[in-house]
Amino acid sequence: MAEELRYIMVSNEDFLSGVQSYRRTHTDFLPAGDLDKWALGTGKSVDITMTVSGGSTKNQMTFKIEAQHVTEILVRFCIENNIPVPLAGIKDWFVRNDKIALRIFLNAEETTFAYSDLEVLA
Repeated sequence: MAEELRYIMVSNEDFLSGVQSYRRTHTDFLPAGDLDKWALGTGKSVDITMTVSGGSTKNQMTFKIEAQHVTEILVRFCIENNIPVPLAGIKDWFVRNDKIALRIFLNAEETTFAYSDLEVLA
């Protein structure tokens, strides 16, 4: 049976753009503030550092984003930038050389279902 393995690498700026986009659709995800940077956290997580303003003060805070949310952020980035992402398949992420990537694994049967689902949406 045929299998497909796809990697979608995103730049640091693109990942932060994806976080911003995800935050727009999930209003309770992170507090309001400027996203400064991200770094690989402990275990399978990402740490987001952001500047949060309160009145006349600005504080730099770091928030841990769990693996499931990181995958959702990467998928959201792809959708907003017209990068095809199949509905089916196993999706996860990894970091290599300080770049983050979405990994998608499909077997032949899932590929057929994914494309037929996209035809229904068209």
